[in-house]
Amino acid sequence: KMNFEKYIQTQDIELRFPTIDMARDLSDLVCRNQEEFKYIYYTKTLTEVQKCEEALKTMAERFEKGEGHYGYMIFKDNILVGYAGIKIRPGEHVAEMSYYLDKQHTGNGYVSKAIKALEDIFFAQGGHRSEIFCNETNENSCKVAKRLGYQLDGVMREYEFFDGAYQGVAIYSKINGE
Repeated sequence: KMNFEKYIQTQDIELRFPTIDMARDLSDLVCRNQEEFKYIYYTKTLTEVQKCEEALKTMAERFEKGEGHYGYMIFKDNILVGYAGIKIRPGEHVAEMSYYLDKQHTGNGYVSKAIKALEDIFFAQGGHRSEIFCNETNENSCKVAKRLGYQLDGVMREYEFFDGAYQGVAIYSKINGE
């Protein structure tokens, strides 16, 4: 079992354990980023405060139970700017990273710093492989993976149905020590 703290501080951002009081800010963030978040199926349900409260409660419960799914809200100067998460597959020492960021805060490296912090903790505790899955047309998400030194393993062709058509999902990975 891996150990992730509830709060992680980097040089300019803070990753915070999800709490219900973040629901309105999360809903506002999702509503103003509908186009940017179109690749992330579950954000479509987060446009209402009540749905955000339910999602944050579920995230907190998973975190507390140590089920290998650790989601964090990304804050910059006490403002919610995004999300970063790590989902560890049981018994495999393999993790999938996920993230999204408010369009008002792109270009500052916040997601890269958040994922790097989670990756460092994962690898320091014996994790072997970290993965990032992203729609092959989501250039910004693919750039994050490349910027962090992830290698493109390939594209799962026509893997998800999105915008009325099947689209590919790029798989990026990094091995501990790379």
